Amino acid sequence: MKLSTALVLTVCAGAAAYLAGQWSQRETSPASVAAEIGRPASNARPRQPRGSRDPVTAVRALGKYASCSREYSAGNAARLTSEQRLELLANGAWADDYGNQEAMLCGLITVLTREEIHEAADILGSIQHQGNWQGPEVWKSLWQQWGRLDPEGCLKFFGPDAVSKTPVDARNVMTGWLETDADAALAWAWKPGKSSLESAAAALAISRNANGDLKQLESAMLKLPAGEGTAKVCMEDYFDLATLSGEDETPAAIYESINPELRPAAWSVTAKRLGYGDLDTAREWVTRHAHDPGRNYSGLTDLLQSLSHVDPAGTVRWAAQLPYSAASDPIHPASLPVERWAERDPEAALAWLKTQAPDAPWRLRVFPVRGNR
Repeated sequence: MKLSTALVLTVCAGAAAYLAGQWSQRETSPASVAAEIGRPASNARPRQPRGSRDPVTAVRALGKYASCSREYSAGNAARLTSEQRLELLANGAWADDYGNQEAMLCGLITVLTREEIHEAADILGSIQHQGNWQGPEVWKSLWQQWGRLDPEGCLKFFGPDAVSKTPVDARNVMTGWLETDADAALAWAWKPGKSSLESAAAALAISRNANGDLKQLESAMLKLPAGEGTAKVCMEDYFDLATLSGEDETPAAIYESINPELRPAAWSVTAKRLGYGDLDTAREWVTRHAHDPGRNYSGLTDLLQSLSHVDPAGTVRWAAQLPYSAASDPIHPASLPVERWAERDPEAALAWLKTQAPDAPWRLRVFPVRGNR
């Protein structure tokens, strides 16, 4: 039996009564819930495809369900049929308030089965595509549940170029996997050749296995191929753990204390994180370590943006003097600041640029045609 809008309202009203201490002691079942509708099934409104419905109608059906506790939602959903659970999910996903979404959906999601989870993701995605976004906690619950049920299937669902998915989503999948089979999750994490999202998930398994021990995590990173995405994400986890381990653990101090073999991988993490703090300190560190192995300017966007906001001309002149190799650096560090300078003070920026070599990479960002004046 399909769960109609009226059924949703009835279930929710019952939940609200229970929370008020008025719920009767008889067990709720699909049959007894349906009996409370008070009208023959033949009079029920025809159900539209899940996720495709009038949002106003769906939200009105949610009125009293917004007060349902997460525990009740899970307990009730476990007693419903698969069709009813997915229908309830589709209705609840139309709630506009993220807090209501969490109260209505997170508990329900924890009892979805392997056979239901893919369709549940499609339902939430379809409703979000229609303009009603699902809250972060809803997606977190979904990815973790999928991780408990079929983690590798979920990561395949993400795909190698899943632009709408994030490393946080992938790590939520791994969180669910670690809850159910940590050994299998860790064995999978060590395998090479992962996509960026799979690397994010794998790094969480390896980092969690270190149990907060920096030396153990350092040893684990040394076993990973330096070019693997998993190693890069593990380095971020290492810096997080090291920062939390002491009051004076600055990114620069962590860089100096880490195993020298890992410093090439730590260079961009250090520079990026220093950019979150004192700008002068960050700029001095980049200048001092610009010849270190592993230098990569691609992670300096935030630092360069911040420096350009304070002193666009000075930032361009500083960045233009940094060592650069087209073979190892995807972009020259002066390329972004020179654009900001041209936006802020075009006359001064263009006058300086005309004094630069015609093939200077920062000049070509503003004068894309060689020799253009």
